[in-house]
Amino acid sequence: MSKPIIKDISPSVVTLDPKMQARDTSLINNKRDRQAQEVKQAKQDKELLEDIRNGHGIRQPIEVFEVGGKLYVVDGFHRTQAALNWNNENPEAPITLQAEVHPSKTYLQAFMRAQYVNQNHGVGVTHEEVFQSKFRALILDRQFKFSVSQLKKLLTCSQGQAAHARRALLACGEALAMFPAVGKEDVEGTVEALSDGLEMATPSMFDSQGFPKVRPLSNAVLGLQFSDLSDDELERKQRDIIQRNVAKMVDYYGADLFREALRRAVAGTGLGISVSKRDSWLAEEGNVSGSDAPDQELALEGLDDF
Repeated sequence: MSKPIIKDISPSVVTLDPKMQARDTSLINNKRDRQAQEVKQAKQDKELLEDIRNGHGIRQPIEVFEVGGKLYVVDGFHRTQAALNWNNENPEAPITLQAEVHPSKTYLQAFMRAQYVNQNHGVGVTHEEVFQSKFRALILDRQFKFSVSQLKKLLTCSQGQAAHARRALLACGEALAMFPAVGKEDVEGTVEALSDGLEMATPSMFDSQGFPKVRPLSNAVLGLQFSDLSDDELERKQRDIIQRNVAKMVDYYGADLFREALRRAVAGTGLGISVSKRDSWLAEEGNVSGSDAPDQELALEGLDDF
């Protein structure tokens, strides 16, 4: 493995690829929070340029990956842009940047590193931006099959967000399975395959880097159009829908059939739901027999009617 090289380089020789940038304020649903983030970023850019003008230069090194002869900035977008702005204003007194250059890397390695460093110490990066960044990395690494509890820990998010991520990842996995020739290393090909393979997705469901946004895609998978709701509001709405459907099934099949099907459905799932066996329940209810329906696995057909 090649060791990184610390050296001074001109900002004009590096590439600022938008796909290496974790920041994407369009991911922030709340308008006020989004505007605050944009103001914060603009202030940061101004302060970086002011530091150069006051003779302080760029104090923190940028990180660069060399890919096929090109130098991609994976950490230090705003520092690099500030240096470029200074050099454009002062071509007679250009400045250089101290850089940690990693030679002989792949584009995928550069992309994954960019997602990681921006999650951990990018100034002002919001939870929404970090969440989407981790989601992109899982797609590119072709990791699609997680439980909700695993994703809750992996993505450092709420139960509801993890459920959205699980649905979105499974949909992405199915979409990419239609394009087996597109490998992990082909980031552009992956983006194009997702666009073509996710038939339920609309253009507005993709982020600035061409990857699907988690919650809009999850909603589309469910056939829901509630993208304007907060996670809590969406969870309440979904819970209400489930509750109404359950009540209709109880009425449609009767309490006996429904609870026996429920008992079998939740057995071994770890949901923490306990349903007593049919004979015990019937005894408590004072009945001597159950439904006339055969005591077998119940498919609960007709759910689509609800």
